[in-house]
Amino acid sequence: MADVTQSLLAAGFVETVFHCPSCGASGTSLSRPAALLDRTCADCNEPVVTTVLDRFSRA
Repeated sequence: MADVTQSLLAAGFVETVFHCPSCGASGTSLSRPAALLDRTCADCNEPVVTTVLDRFSRA
């Protein structure tokens, strides 16, 4: 799974955390940056709050 995640990140996807204020659904996702605008909840179809996570290498 980590190899797939690394490949998607290298291809331009970003890791995000999302939360729906309307129904409380939340989780993580890998998304293309252009797809982050106007995201909606899969459960209730209301707008979600999305945060892009930065990845730092551990030295």
